[in-house]
Amino acid sequence: MRRRVKRDLIALGGVIIVVAAIAFMNYNLSRADLWKKYETMRMAAERTRDSMGLPLLPWRKLMDTSGSLRSGAKFQQEVLDLDGQHVDLIAFMVPLNQFRNMTEFLVLPVPIECYFCRMPPASDVVYVKMKEGETVDYVYNEPVLINGRITLHGEPGTKFFYRIEEATLDAGDPSAPLTQREIPPEHTAAPSEHQKTEDDLDPGFDPPTGKGVE
Repeated sequence: MRRRVKRDLIALGGVIIVVAAIAFMNYNLSRADLWKKYETMRMAAERTRDSMGLPLLPWRKLMDTSGSLRSGAKFQQEVLDLDGQHVDLIAFMVPLNQFRNMTEFLVLPVPIECYFCRMPPASDVVYVKMKEGETVDYVYNEPVLINGRITLHGEPGTKFFYRIEEATLDAGDPSAPLTQREIPPEHTAAPSEHQKTEDDLDPGFDPPTGKGVE
């Protein structure tokens, strides 16, 4: 009896290991597929802009930067030569504090969800500050064209390796106008506006009362 139980447990353990391995493989494959999808989308926009004679800042130059936010950055010479210059970059937007009328945001080579539960490396993140008096709305998972003056920050403890300021924004692919999507109000409200009230309770539900209820 004991041998049979032991044999069954071993078989069950083997099944669990196989299922876990399959799930792990599928997870990594789906992540790779998602990355490839959006990288292909960005590169197509880059080719379109390049065919129009617009020189772009390639992401590979930025992604070759080594170091960390804590220790500081070590830039390649071709990136150092761009410090203080106006550049054009195709990228995906990431909001900072709001979705509408943004004056600042981040951009990445692929959308933030492609990184899943880990933070993008510092070499993949560019801070963007719009030109004085200009604002933009969040463009969801579509490549955009950023033009502005880039400055490098390689000192230890910096927040971002790259900052693009005095920026303007356009569609990554000029033949495909940007899609402005409606964002539910609850996703744009300030945190204090999300506090629960009695009006949020389901109809007919009375809050608990009596001893032991705070």
